[in-house]
Amino acid sequence: MMNIRDYFSINKTKTTNKIKILDLLGFEPDIEIDSLQYNANVPVDSISTEQQSFEELISATEDLVVEVKKPSIETYLDTAESNSTETPTDTFNPLRITEQIQKVWSDLESRRQWVLPTFIGISTLLIIIISVNSYIDYRNTQTEIIEDSIIVTSNSNELIDMLPTLIEISTNTFYSKYDVSNASANLQQIESSLIEYRTNLESRNDIENKEEVLNNLNDIFILVNELDLVITYRILISEVLVYGNLPTEDGEINIDEITIELSGIIAQSKVNFSNLPEIEEFNNHRNLVEVAILTAEDLHGRYLASLRNNEFDVAKSIVSTINLNKSTEIKAFENALEDFNNKSLNAYNNFDDLP
Repeated sequence: MMNIRDYFSINKTKTTNKIKILDLLGFEPDIEIDSLQYNANVPVDSISTEQQSFEELISATEDLVVEVKKPSIETYLDTAESNSTETPTDTFNPLRITEQIQKVWSDLESRRQWVLPTFIGISTLLIIIISVNSYIDYRNTQTEIIEDSIIVTSNSNELIDMLPTLIEISTNTFYSKYDVSNASANLQQIESSLIEYRTNLESRNDIENKEEVLNNLNDIFILVNELDLVITYRILISEVLVYGNLPTEDGEINIDEITIELSGIIAQSKVNFSNLPEIEEFNNHRNLVEVAILTAEDLHGRYLASLRNNEFDVAKSIVSTINLNKSTEIKAFENALEDFNNKSLNAYNNFDDLP
């Protein structure tokens, strides 16, 4: 039986020799060869087929260079190799796409080694810059606050030093309404300065015990507010039961004019009394004013009646009573002012300078 070596040897032989070999092996070849071609390919001096053995034919054909067509499987492999090396540019090549993806991935992997440290470094640098800027801004803000606080504190302490004078003006009837109005304006200025100081105090960090400062500041506010109420009280009370010259002689009397004047006094007194602020030291006086207005209204009626009846002696007595009623009210008012003066000065002496 023919082995593999013999098969490959036959494939290497010429077609004419292949027929001879098959004849020697006892096969009937299916290849028909033209006699002209056969005679042209066979040399004249070649040895006859019968006289050549199988090995001699194989060795003779190996020396001839003949183009032999490869089997179909080898041809397919060669074609695949040539196609893989030479691919048209317009043909989809999965291998090239894969290589590009691998290249991109390798680039990312190589960059990852320095991108993360760079990102961390930049983030850390930004945090440090922001922190430093925030600290600098905070320091600048605190510096401005302290500078402003120095000015505000100085102004506030100077204005607070005016309080004893304002207390004296507010509680002494010697001073006129004009002086009292100026004192009220000064109190408004002090209050505005204290409000500014309190606002500045909330943002200051150079004061350790703010609670004590706030308590002291609240006491000053209380005194300023009470002084303002006293001034308001004093301005209103200055127009309660204010009398001119009440005539008691026959030739000086004009009943209609006196009636209009006394009616206006009672009306103005009632309006001002209703607007009086409530102050602890003036509660007794306020009650007395209410009684004095009612008493004066009754005395006014008697006074007018005595004038109409030409009872001039009775009129003089009633006028004295009207003046006494007013004097009693004034005396109570002065006592209330004195009490408030003592209380206010004691409170002022307990104040501390604003830091």
